[in-house]
Amino acid sequence: MGLYQSELEVVFDAARPLVWAIVADTNRWDRAAGLAPPVYEWMKEGGKNLRLAKASEMGVPLEWIEPPYRWVEGRHVEGERRFRAGPVSRGGFKVTLEDMPGGKTKAKAVAWVEAPMVIGVMQKLKFGRALTSYFHEVSAMLEPAAKAGVDVKVARSDEPAVTQARRILLRSYSALASGPRTSTDERALEVRAKSLRARPVDPKLTERLLDHIRTRADEDVSSMKPFELARLWNVPRRDVLKAFLYATEAGLTDLVWQVNCPTCRVGARMADSLSKLGDNEHCGACEIDYTIDFARHLEAVFPVSAGVRKVEPKLYCASSPAFLPHVFAQVRADKGARVEHDVDLPLGQILVRTLWLKQSQELEHTERPARLEVVVSPAGMRVSTEGTAPAGGPTRVVLVNETNDEVAVLMERTSWSADAVLGTVVTSMPEFATLFATEAPASGVELRVGHIALLFSDLTGSTALYERVGDAKAFAIVEDHFRLMGAVIEKHGGGVIKTMGDAVMASFPTLAEAVAAGLDMVDAHDAKLGALDLGVKIGVHAGPCLVVRANDRLDYFGTTVNVAARLQAQAGASQVVLTELAAADPAIVPLLEGVARTQFEARLKGIRDEQRLLAVQRERAAAPDGS
Repeated sequence: MGLYQSELEVVFDAARPLVWAIVADTNRWDRAAGLAPPVYEWMKEGGKNLRLAKASEMGVPLEWIEPPYRWVEGRHVEGERRFRAGPVSRGGFKVTLEDMPGGKTKAKAVAWVEAPMVIGVMQKLKFGRALTSYFHEVSAMLEPAAKAGVDVKVARSDEPAVTQARRILLRSYSALASGPRTSTDERALEVRAKSLRARPVDPKLTERLLDHIRTRADEDVSSMKPFELARLWNVPRRDVLKAFLYATEAGLTDLVWQVNCPTCRVGARMADSLSKLGDNEHCGACEIDYTIDFARHLEAVFPVSAGVRKVEPKLYCASSPAFLPHVFAQVRADKGARVEHDVDLPLGQILVRTLWLKQSQELEHTERPARLEVVVSPAGMRVSTEGTAPAGGPTRVVLVNETNDEVAVLMERTSWSADAVLGTVVTSMPEFATLFATEAPASGVELRVGHIALLFSDLTGSTALYERVGDAKAFAIVEDHFRLMGAVIEKHGGGVIKTMGDAVMASFPTLAEAVAAGLDMVDAHDAKLGALDLGVKIGVHAGPCLVVRANDRLDYFGTTVNVAARLQAQAGASQVVLTELAAADPAIVPLLEGVARTQFEARLKGIRDEQRLLAVQRERAAAPDGS
């Protein structure tokens, strides 16, 4: 066995974080290098959970262990394969980056293998050609992004470099860097596109989506994320999500639910219907079982329909940092060892955790510390900081391993939120309620929602209206009220869950959106229908609840639902009622400035303690006839 390696230096006209994000996307690199896509499973070795991979190259079966990769965002990335079957004993790569004048970045890459001479020489030549071609393509893809006005010189510290780089790569196509692009059934696409064009979607957005489906690489259309594309296209997020919901109805895309692990944030599995989900899920990577939170763990993604494009993207490297954009550093230390790294520590809240020992600690800082020390011992993990780093300078991270085994430590952004369409967001869309009315959990399954805002409204004076103007005219007026309420709810990011008599139940991602909607619903109703002696009263509340199947539709159940309904019952005409505690929320206070309010106490049915409530009411708008 001998050591054979290929080396390459390339200067990129881009900032270090972005260059790192692209070269550290080892799934792309392994594909470009012509490596075979493996099948992964989890295995135990010395008490550690490790990836075991199996593949075949040129008819030769291969099997290897893939230890956790090492990386520091913007600075270096290193990976290794330890072979258990095949002619090679070990192989790996390392890329280090350094700043160059003019905002450029030098990348030094090494790909190596330990193998018999013939195989080693062949692999060295193969890696050399692949490195040169891949880095050339990546560099070329950065150039048009700069010309299009994308800031590739400076990376924002509050967003992972990986997500920024992905948007740049989505702007152009390269067979080597982007991956294969299967053909589109143009006849099927056009038939279904005609259906989408007939829907209430911005025509420009429709054509943009169709072009994306037709021209992007397989991996770019196999699991499309509407909010990611909204950021890329600079279009309101809900407009893009609305387009995807109608595209699914038209048969251009499918709606699939991805269950994300709360620890590693990676998808544990996919389900094409809520009815195929249970209450709990297991993550093999983290070795944990967890209760599915509809608001935190379920993400709606949209693969292209197989009737338009048959895509089967392959996984080449499951250990890629590109799959963990929130992890800005993953470092390892042998038993008794001490390792040090310079890290561009993101400001705000971060989480430091061990991979196998399941220890964690949260930190928050407004200035980068000069030094951050992590000591892992048999008794647990200790994290400490000292000093302040020079302006723009890195933090010296020191990992001390006092155990008798190797340790791996991850450092993660916790304040950053991915461009994910979470369960409660998509179900708050009125189009979801209309187009996917029967999409709900299986009977008997209750999906937990960690936090959701609910609004109940009720129409007052409708009984007298029917007596005054007759059933037909009154019915038309009430329907007009429902349309008006639905439009305001949609405007504020909510969705109607159901109507009950004269009442409406709606959900919102946040309490602020629900309160703003409630106030505008009162204003809109009073301005248009107030002269008819009709009023609307509203209750708003937020908290945890359950998602259930009721009458074959998605519905919410629990104390939060009950409280919101009871608050609506406490409201008078033209009032929005919420708890004093909710009204004190910093996001709510500005919404209530200058609004008349009445404080009172009430006992809500089914709630043990008396509640301190607040009824708010803006000045009643004048009716169209001036009355």
